[in-house]
Amino acid sequence: MQFQKFTIGIALATLAVAIQQREATASPALASHVSTKYDVILQQLGLQTNQLQTTQSQSILSQTPQSRTTQFQSQKSIGIGQAGQPFFSHPPQLVRAAALPNGSSVSSTYEFTLTVPQDAGQPLKAVTIAQAPNAETVKFNVTNNRASIGRRFAAGPEIRLASVRGDQSTNLGEATVVFNQPVLPGNTVTLSLPVQKNPHSSGVYLFGVTAYPDGKNGLGQFLGYGRINFYGNSN
Repeated sequence: MQFQKFTIGIALATLAVAIQQREATASPALASHVSTKYDVILQQLGLQTNQLQTTQSQSILSQTPQSRTTQFQSQKSIGIGQAGQPFFSHPPQLVRAAALPNGSSVSSTYEFTLTVPQDAGQPLKAVTIAQAPNAETVKFNVTNNRASIGRRFAAGPEIRLASVRGDQSTNLGEATVVFNQPVLPGNTVTLSLPVQKNPHSSGVYLFGVTAYPDGKNGLGQFLGYGRINFYGNSN
């Protein structure tokens, strides 16, 4: 008997909410009266309603799954700090570092490959390469720096560079590349940085890589060190 009463109560509650929604839609002027009338019925059945929550729930349910996904992504995937500075929600990844050729004391070109993930939140605008302290410091020939899409230089379309800065005076072992058009999320880019010559002493040399997002005063993200092993003289 108790179960039967409970079932009837649920049915009446469902009917009351349905009538309330229909009346409110058909005649907004009657919305307040209808709400009061059926709230009394629901309260008598031991149930409660919250008109504000019902309205919010209807608004959310009226959205398609695609629109709700788009709204979530627009709120979560765009990296903007409290101070208005853009940053990477998920930073680019350094996937490759190489010297071509890698013999000691010869002219060479260093390649650094970065992947910008789909959920980066911001496109990639600039990259700084800085050699970690070692026995010798390389000197980048910044006037000939280049970049292209792909995991190897010239594997895809070349990217124009807006400006190139490097160790012309005091910043030995450092070069900064700024793209004319930022690299969009979902792409892989390879930097090609010529150097005057490789170190005379063989061994592993580390090059720190920092990525900067597009936008004013973007917050740089250190991606780690690229390891390049030079072979030849050990003296």
